[in-house]
Amino acid sequence: MKFLIFFLISLFSYLLGSLNFGVILSKAKGEDVREKGSGNAGTTNMLRNYGKGLAALTIIGDMAKVAVAILISVFICKKLGIINEAQPYPAEMYVKCFSGLFCVIGHIFPVFFRFKGGKGVATSGGMVFMIDWRIALILLAVFIIVVAVTKYVSLGSLIMAALYPILIYIFFTDLAFAAVSLIFTAIVFIAHRENIKKLINHNENKISFKKKETE
Repeated sequence: MKFLIFFLISLFSYLLGSLNFGVILSKAKGEDVREKGSGNAGTTNMLRNYGKGLAALTIIGDMAKVAVAILISVFICKKLGIINEAQPYPAEMYVKCFSGLFCVIGHIFPVFFRFKGGKGVATSGGMVFMIDWRIALILLAVFIIVVAVTKYVSLGSLIMAALYPILIYIFFTDLAFAAVSLIFTAIVFIAHRENIKKLINHNENKISFKKKETE
């Protein structure tokens, strides 16, 4: 029974994650953001090609979908007794991570868009907010500082990913939970493998808040 429930949760979360808002919003304009700039369907490429408004909608949508996936997954597990409402920890945290993981996978490899999506940073960020808002705010502050100083969004994303399991352990002192959080660190690093090469070679693109002129 539990296997079936978690299979359905993973499928639901993956399909919800596959609703990549960068692709959806750019297609609403008759274009595809994946055919522009870096070819990525994330917030940064949306900002570079469509400006702040659509970039903001992209990040809101990509964070909201993981929040919805987690809320529904937790609700189902509580109703079925998989999560004990009297003592929800650690079961609730693992359900949140499980649902969040498949939502992030869906975002990176969306079934609705030929398995080519974003890099999962905003979606992972939404998951972190659902797990612990304190950790999320710390990571957000670090991200803002790194990007403000270096102008490298990818570097800010990588540092956030590296700090996430460390903060999980500091706040929860749960080695197993910290180990599970390493999966998200690995996903972000794998998704940013080309950016890592560019950072090493000093040819990574810097962020600009000015909208590029369209051809």
